[in-house]
Amino acid sequence: MDKSIKIILITSANFPRGSAAANFLNLFCKGVAFSGGQIEVFLLKGYFLAEKKTNDSRSNLTDYGVKYTYLGRINRSSYKIIKILSDIKAFFSLFYLLLSDCRNRKRTTIFTYNNEIQNSFLINIYCRITGTKLITFVPEFYDISEFAGGLLTKMRWYGFLLTFNYLNRLADKLIVFSSYIRDRYLEKGFPKEMIMVQPNLTDFDFWQNESEKVEFTLGYCGTPYKKDGLEDLLNAVSIQNNKGCKINLLIIGDVVNEKSIIPVLQEYCEKLGILECVTFTGLISVEEVKDWLGKCKVLVITRPLTVQTMAGFPTKIGEYFACRKIVLSTKIGDIGIYFNDKEEIVFAEPGNPDSISKEIDWILENPVMCSKIALNGYEKAKTLLDYKVKVPEILSFTGCNK
Repeated sequence: MDKSIKIILITSANFPRGSAAANFLNLFCKGVAFSGGQIEVFLLKGYFLAEKKTNDSRSNLTDYGVKYTYLGRINRSSYKIIKILSDIKAFFSLFYLLLSDCRNRKRTTIFTYNNEIQNSFLINIYCRITGTKLITFVPEFYDISEFAGGLLTKMRWYGFLLTFNYLNRLADKLIVFSSYIRDRYLEKGFPKEMIMVQPNLTDFDFWQNESEKVEFTLGYCGTPYKKDGLEDLLNAVSIQNNKGCKINLLIIGDVVNEKSIIPVLQEYCEKLGILECVTFTGLISVEEVKDWLGKCKVLVITRPLTVQTMAGFPTKIGEYFACRKIVLSTKIGDIGIYFNDKEEIVFAEPGNPDSISKEIDWILENPVMCSKIALNGYEKAKTLLDYKVKVPEILSFTGCNK
């Protein structure tokens, strides 16, 4: 990588830990650092994850030597007025940051990820005026239901639309997470050669688990919302058990920054008569997640077919493949483009518990073939998602490693 080029990453997401976005950005920065590049991260929002707080100082270093700095409060407050004041402070801190780097603009590349409209506007206008190269990550397209609420929430929705449809197109290049998003920008006239499709990144070394002790037939990891297909999966387990094929399911995770959804899911399991077959871990550390995944025979992701699932790419699927387990997934979005049914993955129809149940049967009846599929899936996913392979490609695409 060209060491004279300095990369600045500006984001409203957590970093280097605390969310799916944080995981992606952490691996991106780690890949830049391991490639010999200079990168510094600036956080527009304080750390927020459930009731947890961080002990970070204003400026910090990751364990691989990348500096990250909070431009607003270090921990995100639960009080609206304090949130607003913190956002205002972050905006003016961002303004000062951009001005202070103006003299180095010709050797600086700015990357942005998931920022709100006021910050996106400031960054895009600054880069246009000064000629600073701007690269924008576009990880997903939200459904309007994600912004249900009062006036401020609706304003965030319209801000997202303005950023997605207009401000992002001012960037020099876009890195999008799916072909759905790429096609949206192509329809708006953004040059094809200026868009790179790169799904979520995975650390394959970390997720490799040598455990041979299988305790659960199925394992699911992630946010267990209805929109993530949990009810379809639970209904499929019910169908299996009603046929006399007793299987058990492990659900890893819970919602964050909201009241736990596990009691509601337990009530649903009780109605289906499968409560004793389902184990919930709640929110646990990433190291514990890896251990629990190693105890599962089949790893599942049963997202329904929606705009949001078509536009995004599930973080967990790379981690599933990295565990070298057979993966059962509904066929949605780019998963169906990258992977082949019964070759690297097993596909079920989205929103169809009967189809999910049928594919569970197929997996249980074909253990030898599934071992081969699991290995094929691991090899295919590694070429697509391994951060050690893909970050250098991103740097090449953006012109940061000339």
